[in-house]
Amino acid sequence: MIDFRYHVVSIIAVFLALSVGLVLGASFLKEAAVSGLDTQVQDLARNNEGLRRELDRANAGTRYLNGIMNTVGPELTKGRLAGHKAVVVALPGADTKLTDSMVKLLDGASATVTGQVAVKGAWTDPKRESDLVTALGANAAAFPTGSATDRAARVLAGAITEKLPPVQTGTPGSPPASTQPPASGSTPGAPESGAPATGAGTTSAPPSGQTPGQGTTNQNNGTTNQNNGTTTPATHNTQAATETLTKLKDAGFVDVKDNPATGADLVVVVAPSGATGGDDPGRINNIHLSLARALDSGDGGTVMAGTASAAQENGVIWALRRNDQTAKAVSTVDTADTPVGQVAVVWSLVVEDKQGSSGQYGTTGTTDGPLPELPKKETP
Repeated sequence: MIDFRYHVVSIIAVFLALSVGLVLGASFLKEAAVSGLDTQVQDLARNNEGLRRELDRANAGTRYLNGIMNTVGPELTKGRLAGHKAVVVALPGADTKLTDSMVKLLDGASATVTGQVAVKGAWTDPKRESDLVTALGANAAAFPTGSATDRAARVLAGAITEKLPPVQTGTPGSPPASTQPPASGSTPGAPESGAPATGAGTTSAPPSGQTPGQGTTNQNNGTTNQNNGTTTPATHNTQAATETLTKLKDAGFVDVKDNPATGADLVVVVAPSGATGGDDPGRINNIHLSLARALDSGDGGTVMAGTASAAQENGVIWALRRNDQTAKAVSTVDTADTPVGQVAVVWSLVVEDKQGSSGQYGTTGTTDGPLPELPKKETP
């Protein structure tokens, strides 16, 4: 039977073991542990120093490349966009310095920059959709289908680009010009006395009280000459476009600089840096993509330009590249803040204009390379 003396001996043995452990740990075992930790720290320091040297070499290479491109870049883009009119559209949150650099870039490529349109955050605010439709005025009737932002995208694209039907004028709720009655004394669908025959349902003079060039059917669809079958293309309605931009600006949906209402055939969309925020970034990105597609349908080429952060997850460029419908129509450049990326922006516009094809260029994610391949006759 275990007696009291056994318990005393056991307790003494436990404390003796603890004492021996403390003595050993405070002597040579401590030195071994400290020595091992010192070795690990030294190894980490050497690795860190190696990584720092590699980063320095990479940065030096980047500076060297940027130095070269700063010298030859202007020659690679000089005159590439001569004869074209371009507009810069900045999405909410786009960097103003990047936007200004795009204007300077287009000017250096000999494009005529008609102006800038800065889309504001209210554009994607679901609480302001009814206000957005109201700001469209008579254009809301011209585009009766789709969401408020889809309709607004088509209206804005029609106001600042050349290929879409010109925007309408008039008061909100009025029917499109094509449904208004003909001028007094004329017969619907018949030409006026002494006027050449035109396509059915059109007149050579605008309706009573309407000045020429304000949203007539002939401007929307072009006029077909039945004698020879030729079609006169629609012309951009600067006055109506100005009214549209003014309404959107006064309602707080866009800011306008210079005169984008004169119409452009090329568009650079400046993407915001970083991931799209908000409760529903997917919805916001889809609205931005809808605007990009609308702009592309109204011009000869559209490029979305931004930084590498815009091509990371939930960024606008990231969303565009994952959307086949938009990626087939709109090019992207995720290095627009670098000299190489700026060359890519101009060359992408050349390819879109000459070949009608889009591409995705930059360094982040799956791309088509740093630069597009120019058409042979355009090769420097």
